Amino acid sequence: MKTIKSIDLWTEQYPNHYECFKGAFIDGFKNSDLPYDYYKVVKNCNCIIKNNIEIPIENKHNAIIFYKNKKPVRLLVGCYDSKVDDLLRNSLDQKVGDKTLYKIFHELNVKFSEIDLNEKPIFNKYNSVREIDAGSCNRFSLLKTMLSGNYTEDNTNLGHYDSDRYIYLKNLEVTYNLRIENECFNITHEGGFINDLKTSVIILQKKFRGN
Repeated sequence: MKTIKSIDLWTEQYPNHYECFKGAFIDGFKNSDLPYDYYKVVKNCNCIIKNNIEIPIENKHNAIIFYKNKKPVRLLVGCYDSKVDDLLRNSLDQKVGDKTLYKIFHELNVKFSEIDLNEKPIFNKYNSVREIDAGSCNRFSLLKTMLSGNYTEDNTNLGHYDSDRYIYLKNLEVTYNLRIENECFNITHEGGFINDLKTSVIILQKKFRGN
């Protein structure tokens, strides 16, 4: 079992949160190098999310793992009621220049696969309340982007704009735990920033990088 402790992590806030899926698929394509060369769609799984100060982040039950050179580089965890197929179609209709991601994937041979784990859903107490918009951060460049209200480091206009005033939470601890086939994603966070309206939180991965 391979354990992944840090990754570019995306959390869907509510069912059919198109911006989250679109951002996870498009971010990085404006650079000269592919951000990923393969992705795996995982349905009916259980991503268990826990925190120590009652931040409303629910467990997730769908996932997309993005790979580069066979290494997981990005993970999206999605809601139980999301229509994943519709979200995927919408995400791949996005354009980079004059080409859709569909066309770019075809031209550059970006492959994908899909599995259904058929796991019985495990819910936590936040699955029945309005969830906060949670952004996980593993590098300083992404933190600067998130603090400005954007989801992506590329200029895509995907993000939230409720408030740009954040308070640092020194003692915040959040863990994501997801097992899929021979991979275990055990992403721990220590500290973070919450906006003054308490609609958005940026959590810092324990293996935070300074670049």
